[in-house]
Amino acid sequence: MGRRRTSRVFSVVVALLMVCLFAAVGYRAGQIVAPSPADAASTWQSAAANSYSEARLRGYRATYPPAYERGWLAGIAAADTAGAGMGRAAGRARAAARAVAARALAAVLAATPRTLRRGVRTEMCVPVAGGLCEVLGPHVTGRPCPPGSVAYAEGGEVCLPRILLLISRTDK
Repeated sequence: MGRRRTSRVFSVVVALLMVCLFAAVGYRAGQIVAPSPADAASTWQSAAANSYSEARLRGYRATYPPAYERGWLAGIAAADTAGAGMGRAAGRARAAARAVAARALAAVLAATPRTLRRGVRTEMCVPVAGGLCEVLGPHVTGRPCPPGSVAYAEGGEVCLPRILLLISRTDK
């Protein structure tokens, strides 16, 4: 039994020496390969720069399409709002112009006699839509148009009231 005990102690001592030897070799290898603080800082900075640019690119790819769509929709909404406001303003302006023209036409019509004088020949006119009759123009009669009217630009065969020309210009 004495011999067995000696071999056990020897085995334990050899195992402890091996552990210490491996620890010493590992420590020494770490000392040899250890970078200087400047190398470590440089490596850290380059890694940070690479990861930042990659993260920035990935973030841009992930966020650009939804942000673009939100901006596009906001632009459409703003344009619709502005267009609606401008349309309402144009409608009010056109309604005001028509009201002015209607008042002028009413004033002209109020000043015209309701009954024709003797000797006026009504067959000397051109019937148009709505039961209206336009006076024959200087091309046909050889006489100038009545006051408050002008010869029709295409041929001068009929005379048009100036108020109708005013209304037709405001409708465009």
